[in-house]
Amino acid sequence: MNNQQLKTFLTTVECGSFSKAEDTLYLSKQAIKKQIDTLEEELGIALLVRSRRGIALTMVGEEFCRRAKSILYEMDAAMQRCRELAYNNEIIRIANPDHPRLLLENAFHEFSRRFPFIKQQIIFRPSNLIVKDILTDQADVAEHIYHPDIDYSGVGYMELFPMRYKCLVAPSHPFAGKEVIHPEDLSGYHIGLLRNNIELAAQLREACRNLDLEIFTINNVANIVNICYNNGVYISKAYFISSMAPLVAIPLESNFVPMGIILHRKNPSQVIKEFLKVVKEVYPQNHDAPI
Repeated sequence: MNNQQLKTFLTTVECGSFSKAEDTLYLSKQAIKKQIDTLEEELGIALLVRSRRGIALTMVGEEFCRRAKSILYEMDAAMQRCRELAYNNEIIRIANPDHPRLLLENAFHEFSRRFPFIKQQIIFRPSNLIVKDILTDQADVAEHIYHPDIDYSGVGYMELFPMRYKCLVAPSHPFAGKEVIHPEDLSGYHIGLLRNNIELAAQLREACRNLDLEIFTINNVANIVNICYNNGVYISKAYFISSMAPLVAIPLESNFVPMGIILHRKNPSQVIKEFLKVVKEVYPQNHDAPI
């Protein structure tokens, strides 16, 4: 009997069926049943009554459920106290390109919940310095967007989610009601784009007639607003673009979908390993980011 079996058992009981537990635990029904079957075999008693309507606890199962909750609570409390003693006053320095919304914000919240005694310090840095910051011990981890031209030797990285390009327009723009924009739709419009989006710029030049392309070095809010409210279109893969209401963000059909990543040292400390573990749980690889 182990913690995972107990947690699977209790979650399944709370859900009331294997099917509902499947969605909550991100496990197949077969895997859930196997864990609970193994638990019952080790105990030598039946904990659940299974039927077409779902599951129910046996009389013995009700007692086991109460005790299991108590055991897990005490174990979690003991682990939390030990972590507090071990990691008290620790700080994680997180480098981030200077923009209004963070890639890892959901991971920050979850990590703070689990490790309230570890401080998280956000360091806003130009994107082209972030890899160097990790290598020179100026930061512990960093948000970044993978680009094949960047030298990542000496650092490790973990994929977060695809950073799809979006077109930002004013609510009065003809595109505002579209569900998706194709590159050729942008012909004749004033387009704003960051300098490091070389592949996308090439695709737009090939697809569009009379392309009016203005290149910027940073995602400056003033530039974005000025372009959008002068009947232009600002294109970006930045995470904060979707939260700039009343401006409207519309997906761009592009051949290029950059990947958001988190950089870290190749041999991270135990505190950083705990942080990366939370990041991996919150952002499973190859899943879209929650907006």
